[in-house]
Amino acid sequence: MAFLLSDFLFQFNRYAFDTLSRIHEFDTLRKPVHYSAITGDSRIVNIFEKVEKQNPEFSKILKKQKIAGIFCSPPYVGQIDYHEQHAYAYDLLGFKRKDDLEIGPLYKGQGQEARRSYAQDIADVLNNCKQYLKTDFDIFLVANDKCNLYPEIAEKSGMKIVNQFKRPVLNRTERDRNPYSEIIFHFKSK
Repeated sequence: MAFLLSDFLFQFNRYAFDTLSRIHEFDTLRKPVHYSAITGDSRIVNIFEKVEKQNPEFSKILKKQKIAGIFCSPPYVGQIDYHEQHAYAYDLLGFKRKDDLEIGPLYKGQGQEARRSYAQDIADVLNNCKQYLKTDFDIFLVANDKCNLYPEIAEKSGMKIVNQFKRPVLNRTERDRNPYSEIIFHFKSK
């Protein structure tokens, strides 16, 4: 039992110090800017309306200047039950769970229908976002695209992939410690 406790303490300290280091680094880089964290179904959410309710001043700027870009790591197809993984946050923050709206949920697996649905859902998100973006936007999506869905997603969203960056995944928390990499897809308008 002592070994397990010491291992836990080692991991806890490692993550705690890493978190503190990242917070400190972020604090040195942070600029005095407007921001807004919104919730909703990203396939249909009205970003301007949500932001206006939270911060009318920022909403005016946003409507005038529009959004220059997006950097996002969408869910992976059938790999993680994101709602269950973050259940504590729903309880802590008082959010209602909406598991049925999850994109690429674990319970649907990775079969052909799950991949088709996932590609359409991500394309729907991108199509919804386009109305809030500047004409010459940049979108960066981090994905483990082992099903090769992102070229189809680009097509369905009227965009093109202009570049791909390979990103090694380090410090994995899963039991599977085999190294792998993700791709950061750079999308632009066609």
